[in-house]
Amino acid sequence: MKDHVDKVNFKPGTYSVTAAGHNGQVPMKVTFSENRIENIDIDTRGETAGIADTVWQRMPEQIISGQTLNVDAVSGASDTSRGVLNGVADAVSLAGADPNVLKKRPKPDKGEIKGTVEYSTDVVIIGGGGTGLSAAATSVQAGKKTILVEKFPAVGGNTIRTGGPMNAADPEWQNTFDALPGEAATLKNLMETPDEKIDPEYLDDFHELQVQLKEYLDSGEHFLFDSKLLHEIQTYLGGKRTDLNGAEIHGDYTLVKTLVDNALKSVSWLQSIGVRFDPNEVTMPVGAKWRRGHKPLENQGFEYISNLQRYVKEQGGQIITDTRVKKLLKENNQIVGLEATNADGQQVIVHANAVILASGGFAANTKMVQKYNTYWTKVDDDIATSNSPAITGDGIKLGTDVGADLVGMGFSQMMPVSDPVTGELFSGLQVPPANFVMVNNKGDRFVDEYESRDVLSQAAIDNGSLFYLIADENIKGTAYNTSQEKINEQVEAGTLFKDDTLEGLAKQIKIDPTELVTTITKYNSYVDAGHDPEFGKDVFDLKVEKAPFYATPRKPALHHTMGGLKIDSSAHVLDTSGQPISGLYAAGEVAGGLHAGNRLGGNSLADIFTFGRIAAQTAAKEHQENITDATTSPSQV
Repeated sequence: MKDHVDKVNFKPGTYSVTAAGHNGQVPMKVTFSENRIENIDIDTRGETAGIADTVWQRMPEQIISGQTLNVDAVSGASDTSRGVLNGVADAVSLAGADPNVLKKRPKPDKGEIKGTVEYSTDVVIIGGGGTGLSAAATSVQAGKKTILVEKFPAVGGNTIRTGGPMNAADPEWQNTFDALPGEAATLKNLMETPDEKIDPEYLDDFHELQVQLKEYLDSGEHFLFDSKLLHEIQTYLGGKRTDLNGAEIHGDYTLVKTLVDNALKSVSWLQSIGVRFDPNEVTMPVGAKWRRGHKPLENQGFEYISNLQRYVKEQGGQIITDTRVKKLLKENNQIVGLEATNADGQQVIVHANAVILASGGFAANTKMVQKYNTYWTKVDDDIATSNSPAITGDGIKLGTDVGADLVGMGFSQMMPVSDPVTGELFSGLQVPPANFVMVNNKGDRFVDEYESRDVLSQAAIDNGSLFYLIADENIKGTAYNTSQEKINEQVEAGTLFKDDTLEGLAKQIKIDPTELVTTITKYNSYVDAGHDPEFGKDVFDLKVEKAPFYATPRKPALHHTMGGLKIDSSAHVLDTSGQPISGLYAAGEVAGGLHAGNRLGGNSLADIFTFGRIAAQTAAKEHQENITDATTSPSQV
């Protein structure tokens, strides 16, 4: 450390403070000697694994190595980075020194920046979320030299933020669970859908599904039914929408068929590389329409990312972070690599036989959503997003810059049950939709809680956007994110409300107690009857009856963008004449056409792990040569 003129003296010892983390306040202990910060210990047990891990590691290292609070925030985690800096500043004050002195010190020395970094590889993948990592894992399995480039300091993207349930029809497993009240009515209603409401390319499959449904319903069996055809038709109908201009859109048949036929294979493949699913629970995320979710045993989205990242590295794949791709390289109508810039400002060139775009959608780019929007009557300038801040549409621009076509760009999805301030999905109590009881600021239900995400979001917007999810102690037990310690923290912070009576709960959230009690009494009677005459909800699980009672404030936030680069079922990126762009592939949310106007909950994970693998398989098949002159050290160019 340089000998600073602006010296400080600390009262030696360890001081306990807190830092603002992703999920709330995080305990932190800072240890000082007389003139140095010696150690920063952050207790991250209450944080969602993987989302801010780079902050917890990088910020203390830089603060201690430079003995400075003049440290740049970690890309994509600026709030959490500031939380660490503010926490250390508080500790400095407790140790009797002025934190402003440390804030004025020079930034940590990054050392000399040299030349251009250049690599050669078989396959390069842009984006380090679930799509990119599954593509990378598949590519190394195929024996291809593989590089993954991620613009943020850590991999994970949106996948690490997910609740985890992945849709895949698995009847042998699902049939071991009992049907819920109302599920048979849902199947009957679907079976009786008139042919004229089904697009021609789906009719044959729909008729085959009708036979399956009739056989099940006539049997009188009470197990949970599912099939690939049911998943297909629900995905198709769930995505069929008409925009504000009267334009109709529905999912491309070949993409939908490819998804549902391969989703269960994706589950098995994930298990083969270490992902663990809970065999004792079949679940359904918000807006999924059916219970076919394979839920990670623990750690939600981190279960996917940690295992995929480990596997890619173990098999010799290279992951380069802190590197933002600027453009694709093209020679003789063939995509041959990329140009990027790393965190030190160096140019990075990657030469490759194939490029896979896996950079996600654009839900964290509000202006881009507003530019293309043809579905929502209004997208507010200050709308929150549940997405990683990395999801800004970069890959869509990279693709269109080399002639790629777009499809479905006007359609975006809001997550109706997001945190009103942060857009976070897993604050409060996040329970399965069968247990949702949604009430507006008058204490009234206002929608069938089992509906699709866009229906729920629009209903919320029509009711002032802010609403509450009401739960009791039994429903709390079904939450994806339950821990009593976390619940207590949220209650104390005022972001989750709890009371021993419904009347007391109503007073806390400033709604009429009588109205809330009446609403819940009626809802409980609908659960008993298995039918909701008010809004048509016909899938229920639990009543709201056991104290204590809870209220979670919620508000719609931008969650997913359906539109993107046009691809075929082999994940080739198509140009505006419908022809594949040689050497370029895309998968996941950067691609459009699959989900059409609305994505079913749980289908995004099925999408990314299925089409991420397909993109890599296609690239490996079409580009057989191995490049052996790879360089991984900086060189002057």
